[in-house]
Parts: sequence; structure tokens; C-alpha cells
Amino acid sequence: MNHEALGKLMDRWSSDAVFRAAVRADPLGAIANTGLQLSDEEMAAVQAVDWALSDQELVSRASLT
Repeated sequence: MNHEALGKLMDRWSSDAVFRAAVRADPLGAIANTGLQLSDEEMAAVQAVDWALSDQELVSRASLT
């Protein structure tokens, strides 16, 4: 896994409301637009997230991994 890319995504997600909205609407498209490269495993994890959860729930789940 490319932890550096995931860290950059998490930082941007937590600090950029427009990016958060884009990820909720189209996770793969929003991430592709960042130019960061994620592995197939990481992309599968992104697809498995329930983006309907609140920001607080998503942050809590991310901090458990």
C-alpha cells in the first residue's frame, strides 16, 4: 500500500469541504482527479466505504485502521 498517497488523501479530505463533497458524489473520480496513484487494493477499499456515513463516523473508522 502507498501510505503516503493515502495520507495525502486523508489530509485533503479532512481539510477541504469541496473535496469531501466530490468524494461523496464520485469517490473514484474525485480521487483520480488528484493525480495520486492508489493500488487496486486501496481503490477497492475506497469503493467499500459507506460514503453516506457522517464525517465524524468516517473519521472514526479511518482512525481505527
